[in-house]
This record gives sequence, C-alpha cells and structure tokens, in this order.
Amino acid sequence: MLNVANKFKAIISQMLVNTTGNGLITAANVYQEGKPDNKYLLKQIVNDLMLPGSRLQGFENLAELYKKAKQGESCLILMEHYSNFDIPCFYELMEREGDNGKIIAQKIVSVAGLKLSETNRMVRSFSEIFTRVVIIPQSASRDLKDPQELKVISEKRKHINMAALKTLFRLRKSGRIILVFPAGTRYRPWEPESKRGLKDIYSYLKSYKNMVLIAINGNVLIPQKKSMTEDLVAHDIMFYTVSRVYDCREFREKAREMALEGSDLRRFAVDRVMEELAQIHGQAEKIRGLLKEELREKQDS
Repeated sequence: MLNVANKFKAIISQMLVNTTGNGLITAANVYQEGKPDNKYLLKQIVNDLMLPGSRLQGFENLAELYKKAKQGESCLILMEHYSNFDIPCFYELMEREGDNGKIIAQKIVSVAGLKLSETNRMVRSFSEIFTRVVIIPQSASRDLKDPQELKVISEKRKHINMAALKTLFRLRKSGRIILVFPAGTRYRPWEPESKRGLKDIYSYLKSYKNMVLIAINGNVLIPQKKSMTEDLVAHDIMFYTVSRVYDCREFREKAREMALEGSDLRRFAVDRVMEELAQIHGQAEKIRGLLKEELREKQDS
C-alpha cells in the first residue's frame, strides 16, 4: 500500500500548484468558503479508490433535512469519522445523486480542525476544496508540555473558537447544513478512545432543531501513527448510510428518560448518538458485505 503522495504523484503535484496562501487561520477568517480549483483533481483520486457498489443509502433523508433547512430550521449532520477522505467521498456520492445532490452538497458547511489548514500544504489542498468553519479542538494541546506553548495555544483556541461559534450561530438558520464529527477526530484503532463522542457535542444537540446521523462503512485512506501525510490509500466499497431525520429536542428528552438517576445527562446523550451510529454502522456492514461478495464474483468470472 502507498500513501497518497506516492500513489497519485502527478495529481498531487498539480493540486499543490493550485493551492495558494499560507493557510493561516485567525479569528477573522474561521469561515473558509470552498475553493473549487482542485475539485476535479480530487474527484479523480476518490473515483479511482472507491470501488463499484459504493453508494449513499438514505439520500431521501438528507433531502428531507435540506427541505427543513430551506424553511429556516437549523439542521445538523453528525457523521462517523475514519479518514481525511470521508468528506471527499461523501461529496462525490452526493453528486452522483443528480442535481438535487449537487445542490445539497453546496449547502453543507463542515466543522474542521485547525491542523487541516495549517499543518501541511498537501492536506490543506484537500480540505480547502470544501466549505468549512475552523475550530481548535482540545486535543491540539494534548502533547504540549511547555507552559508558554500551552498559554499560546490556549489563547489562540479561545479567540478562534469564539469566532467559530458566532459564525455557526449566524449560519444555522441561513439554509446551510452544519456537518460535525462527534468524535472530533478520525478513529484510530490503536487509540480506542478516538471513537468516543465528545461531551461538547451536546451543545450542538441543544442548539439545532433537526439532525441526521451518517454512518460510514469502508475506508480508502487508512490512518497511520506517524502523520496524516503517511496515511495509506486503499481501494474499497464506500457505503454511507443516512438515518431518518431526528428532532434534536426529542432525542435529548428520550436520552434523559433512559439515563440512570445521577447520570451525567450531557455525556449520556452524546453516548446515545455514538450508540445509534454504531447500530446503523453494524446493519450497513451486512449490506456492504454482500456487495463485496458480488464484486469478487464479478472479478473472478
């Protein structure tokens, strides 16, 4: 298996040529409108990696969510997260749904971590294609020991996240759909806790009226311990499953009813989100297994 840079050298070289600026994020530019210059190049990569049978199941639920967004209701997507190609594959599968899919894709704004913009130019060449609001997660300071470095990142985090919060508040009733990864990071098998939902996600459950959950089965960019630039590409059937539209208030109230007395209700509600996603994921994997078997039979015949 190869990393992206080695597998797609010519395409990546052109993407880097098209990527301008230093990617520096401040409180003044946390909202980053998608830049289309590299979109056709990234489409070539994901279409190479996604095997026949890849699909978006439950698109009608996403269309229903968008209908509510157009009516001025605040709408949220909470999606599983396995790789930095989760978003590119999702957009590609949406666009395969035709004009309505393309319209909905244009209305989605993802909440993205700072490192996708500032850490590496190649990673930025992917992430800047899609409209996003940039935040600094708590994990950004996890490995820092120097008190001065901790102070600097803490101040930067405060200013950027406050600006991001204001931006999201402005966007949430403007016909846009906000996409958030509730785990806040890609799932890394060597760190099981990376699949646990962040308690902060409760604030989204409280601030938005409607949501769908999206499970992702399959992975075309396998995380590696060293760095994101070393992630390995793989050919796979990508299967995205969109849940029914949930009323966020009803979801919170049901979680409250289910929680044991004395439980941390915020923590419990977020854990319920992750449990629902895991259930959808498990059901979808059975379908994907059949698709993989069909594909093997066609390849063998």
